[in-house]
Amino acid sequence: MSFRRALRWTLPPLSLLALSGWLASSPLAQRTQQTAAPQMSGTGPAAESSSAAGPDRLSAVQKFVAQKNAESSRQQEEFVRAGWTIVQAPPPDPQLIALDPSLLRTREAELRQQIATTTVSGDQAAHLATIAREAQQEATQVAAVEALGRIRSDEAQEQLEGLLHTLPDGTLARREVAPLLRPRDLSDSRAAKLAMLLDDSGLNAVERKQIAFTLSLVGLRDQSQLPSGVLEQLSSSARSLLAQTTSLARLDRSTP
Repeated sequence: MSFRRALRWTLPPLSLLALSGWLASSPLAQRTQQTAAPQMSGTGPAAESSSAAGPDRLSAVQKFVAQKNAESSRQQEEFVRAGWTIVQAPPPDPQLIALDPSLLRTREAELRQQIATTTVSGDQAAHLATIAREAQQEATQVAAVEALGRIRSDEAQEQLEGLLHTLPDGTLARREVAPLLRPRDLSDSRAAKLAMLLDDSGLNAVERKQIAFTLSLVGLRDQSQLPSGVLEQLSSSARSLLAQTTSLARLDRSTP
């Protein structure tokens, strides 16, 4: 059984009519008309020659349009025989493409689908964070958080860190945030900010452990550690947690 697939037709007859108008008024056609007229003074013979050339040009354009229409019809028939369905698709909605949070009021399901099925850009990070905070459905919140994690930009990381403090504790969307906080390396300023979160009472124990584990993995990957100035600012419990997760990460990496 063939699958019915949607294909937008891109060469409607209107475009061919526009093409015929362009051909009829093109400079090349005008030059052809001028060269066809005898080079002589007076208007009688030249006017007659120009009038005679008009029907020929129109006939050529009509023939060209008919040829293209025939080709379009053949292509359409081939697509249908191959199992395609040709449909007229509406133009993309600019608000939906921009991930406008105002759509949450009336079109949240469409907005969630757009987030989940497209590649989001860095300049949409703020919109995604707003959607994660204001969406009524938890599935939409999770989709927005996951999309922020895919961006991998500084702004997206900042928005994720903000969501860690604004999304309610225990929700599915908030559980997705901590694993998506990733510094480039331990000398990165973002790594220092993440290390400070190990002493943040606004985070639960699972979130603090996840962040410590991420920092440990980055350190093992690069054979590096947090700057001494950062470590000195951490509490003894935070440093102990880092030591524990580093041992766990090292064991995990050595296990086949």
